Amino acid sequence: MHPFIVGTAGHVDHGKSSLIRALTGIETDRLPEEQARGLSIDLGFAHLELPGDIVAGIVDVPGHERFLKNMLAGVGGYDLGMLVVDAQEGVMPQTREHLEILELLETRAGLVALTKIDTVDDEFAELVEEDLRAYLQATFLKNAPIVRVSSKTGAGLDELKATLGKLLQSLTPRNRKAPFRMPVDRVFVKTGFGSVVTGSLWSGTLRKGDPVVVLPQGLETRVRGLQVHSQAVEEALAGQRVAVNLTGIEAAALGRGQWIAPPGLLTPTDRLDARLKLLPKLPRPLKHRSRIRFYSGTSETLGMALLLESDVLQPGATGLVQVVLDEPVVLQQGDRFVLRDFTSQYTLGGGEVLDPAPARHKRGDAAAVESLRRREGGGPEDALLEILRKASGGTRTAGALAQELQRPLLEVEGLVQTLKASGEVVVLGKSIALSSLAIALEDRLAAVFQKLETGAPWKVGWRKEEILRLVASDTPKLAEEVLAELGRTGQIQDRNGFLSSLSHAPTLAPSQQKQLDRLEEVLRAGGFCPPDWDVALAEAGSGSVLEAFLLESGRGVKLAPNMVFLEETLARAREMLAAAIPERGPLGASEVRELLGTTRKFLIPMLEYFDRTHFTQRDGDKRILYGQKARTPPVST
Repeated sequence: MHPFIVGTAGHVDHGKSSLIRALTGIETDRLPEEQARGLSIDLGFAHLELPGDIVAGIVDVPGHERFLKNMLAGVGGYDLGMLVVDAQEGVMPQTREHLEILELLETRAGLVALTKIDTVDDEFAELVEEDLRAYLQATFLKNAPIVRVSSKTGAGLDELKATLGKLLQSLTPRNRKAPFRMPVDRVFVKTGFGSVVTGSLWSGTLRKGDPVVVLPQGLETRVRGLQVHSQAVEEALAGQRVAVNLTGIEAAALGRGQWIAPPGLLTPTDRLDARLKLLPKLPRPLKHRSRIRFYSGTSETLGMALLLESDVLQPGATGLVQVVLDEPVVLQQGDRFVLRDFTSQYTLGGGEVLDPAPARHKRGDAAAVESLRRREGGGPEDALLEILRKASGGTRTAGALAQELQRPLLEVEGLVQTLKASGEVVVLGKSIALSSLAIALEDRLAAVFQKLETGAPWKVGWRKEEILRLVASDTPKLAEEVLAELGRTGQIQDRNGFLSSLSHAPTLAPSQQKQLDRLEEVLRAGGFCPPDWDVALAEAGSGSVLEAFLLESGRGVKLAPNMVFLEETLARAREMLAAAIPERGPLGASEVRELLGTTRKFLIPMLEYFDRTHFTQRDGDKRILYGQKARTPPVST
């Protein structure tokens, strides 16, 4: 089965509802007032089976200009627009406005139904069709079929069905694998079941039992049941008209203009960046900060148009615009919208959403304009790259990108892998960044290492914080991630927290090396009771250079402000304790002091150091080896 959404368009009383009734046998004027007045006021719905296993969900819209906002609530989900024109009257004002809206929304396909053909002779019908064809030449329906029909006699209905089927067969079905997304166009209560919402499923597959969120309010609920064309189903597919029974939610909390979507997919926004196209026959140009009415999906809200490239946009022109809305809406990049004037007297134009959740732009922000121009005509990959270009820290996680793109995490992770394979982005741990920025930072880090190592060849390395400060990047988060990645991939070396390039080997001048050897002799001779550090330095004749070298290299360990042990001495103490504790059981401080032949002055700092480095741990007032249970020594008999 290949489901599509077909919708009507056209002037009031040109026979839209009568035509749908004749095609489907379904009365779309469901309201008592509509039936009494013979006038469509709100949206009506039907369905039609067509050749080629095609099932068309049909949306019938009102033609009267007073109810245009209802028309706009239904037209957004069309796969095919059926422009209905009365053979007696030809093109009328709402014919033009409805067709303009179909074009602004970039409806994928269309045809013209020339109705009431039974009321005119063939010659008159030919003249009307010629005039109609001339008018359509400047529209997306210039090559569309024009089918003459009569809802009263049934003439042309079979041809209309065949034409609909042929046109729909040529269309690519909507994406069923994408996350489901459905704008709500109707709400009602069904006795014994509760709240029901209906809409055209724009994308994805919706299943019974699925968790959903109602947006923009963020109401979490679950699908209790589904119906497609009045038949209960286990799942509904993109391109179908769907009735969704929701659990645990009152009908009073639901309404037209809402969306249902998977939890966590979409974030409501009150601001969007877009490319706007104005209609050519407007009575006046659009000025910066003009108040407007914004229509997307099934929603309508007031807002303000902030022009980004000029102070005035002339009729027929296009321009980049940021729309600031009075109420939040739900959008994705690429969605189409329509703008009408603030008083709702005429349609201004419409366009495409480029960024559904942008930052505020300063007036005359050339960088923001250039960024939006790069997004135009691109797909989600381009949008992802643009987010990374503007990222204040230079990086984003996949989760953050998914939120900003309003796309599922798995899809974003796939986009990242594609861009990584093409060399446009790099993945640094959990962070994602532009390759060009990361490479530039690698070069800057290499230059910093070279300068440091040339200036102080005796140093083992430098702390991360010092290196990052010298890089002085305007993207410090990215600089930190790049440095960490160089460490993870073994492109720099880490000696006890001191970083350097792989080629760096700390070197001392001959005189300094001689002093270092003497310093180590002095400390070694002291054993577990080394001389005070300042005394040892004075005896060796060494200064701050050798102190840093000894400590940073890990050959010496400072346990107290004036106390340094050689690491080899501490290693000997660990060996002695590792042999004694399993044999004798937990050792108290006095027992360790006796074992090592030291004093309390040196013992306590040593034991605390061994505890900190997870060699030993306390067991009451004694010490055991880290991670081992205390063992009672055997009793001699």
